[in-house]
Amino acid sequence: MLKVALLIFLVLIGEMSAYAQTDTNPKKANVQDNEKKEEKKEGPFILNEDLEAQFIEGNIALSAYFDELADGLDTFIMGKRITRRRNETSVKVQNNTIVLDGEGTHNSTSIGLNLRLPNVEEYWMLKFTSYDESEERRGVQRGYLRQTPRQQNYGASVGLFRKLGNVNTSFQPRIDLGDPLKISHSLTFESLAELPKYSINPKLELFADPNEGAGFYVATNFGFGLSKYFNLTLINNGEYKDKKHLLTTANGFSIGQFVDRRTSISYSLIFNGKNQPNYHLDSYDVSVAWSQLVYRKIFDYQLIPYLNFARDHGFRGRPGVIINLNLNF
Repeated sequence: MLKVALLIFLVLIGEMSAYAQTDTNPKKANVQDNEKKEEKKEGPFILNEDLEAQFIEGNIALSAYFDELADGLDTFIMGKRITRRRNETSVKVQNNTIVLDGEGTHNSTSIGLNLRLPNVEEYWMLKFTSYDESEERRGVQRGYLRQTPRQQNYGASVGLFRKLGNVNTSFQPRIDLGDPLKISHSLTFESLAELPKYSINPKLELFADPNEGAGFYVATNFGFGLSKYFNLTLINNGEYKDKKHLLTTANGFSIGQFVDRRTSISYSLIFNGKNQPNYHLDSYDVSVAWSQLVYRKIFDYQLIPYLNFARDHGFRGRPGVIINLNLNF
């Protein structure tokens, strides 16, 4: 899979080089589809048009196949069709490659199935994933600036979602398909307050994990619109695990730059703290993230060069790069 990831990365680098040397002439896509049709192609792509069209057509066909399977299961469980709401079952394949000076290269591939059953569900949905999604959302270092390989943890979760006033609430128990079976729980409260000059995004998650015990995750991020093309996000989050008596925090800022409707850049500085043996600065990271949507609802990628300054290495800057590839069906 690493070879495939590197091949796709080289293709994308070729596209970026060609894009910088030629005029951006939009091209109409050759594939007709109401949901996954591209409005117009911006800039040349290194693949020929026939291969590109085959790739998009194959993705649409496979996506339709998954939707038909889920729709058949949905009507089989209920015995009849109650709603004509479109089935939005999706499959997501993610490949994450991490290169850090002194620690070599780490590559991981994960897959997630978001099974939607419109006739059965009202506020819940079933997911099968090769990793714990709730754990992934806690903290910066397990998000886009992940610096450790993703732990393979096959399981299924049921999500129940309610909106209590302006607060989005979700409860997601998860079964880990290991030996023995393990069950974890996550209860999340999140809101977004839009004020005239800035926005506030508070979040609280209470969780219980069979390996790490009970704990909580809290985040309060502030967003500021600096101009038409730039925005500023102040990042403040922390996570506490009772079993290990471990508190980790991440504080910093990220400046986002809008390039075009498919491309964005972010410049970030994040300080990471830890309470063992006493509260201290554990590391800080400087990163630049290039994010591009290649095919809408199909394929996107991130290229993130960064410098890691860790206490264990005397706060000496160590260069690294992260490549995230996301393929959706």
